[in-house]
Amino acid sequence: MAMGKAADAIIYILYILLIILSFALLPEGGSTLFVEADGRDYAFSLSEDGLYEVEGAIGTTVIEISDGRARILSSPCPNQTCVQTGWSDTLCCLPNKVICISGERGDVDAISG
Repeated sequence: MAMGKAADAIIYILYILLIILSFALLPEGGSTLFVEADGRDYAFSLSEDGLYEVEGAIGTTVIEISDGRARILSSPCPNQTCVQTGWSDTLCCLPNKVICISGERGDVDAISG
């Protein structure tokens, strides 16, 4: 059981570091939501409201875009931290391997290398 708690702590630390780094790299958000889901890349316009499904490592994550903002509406992860995050420029579901960052098309090259 101690190993499970240590793994949970590592996941939370990585989640917090991702949020901090995203604010440093993309302080103003952007017009596009870039999503990486289990190794596949997607880009959704933040000006087009809708629900978008992406397949992650353990199932389908539903992302809602409305009024230029994004949130994870549902995900198959056990603790639902990603859903509880609400509207944000950076969203992450670590168990399902889904990461969402808002930005501009030119910004992605700086993040992904």
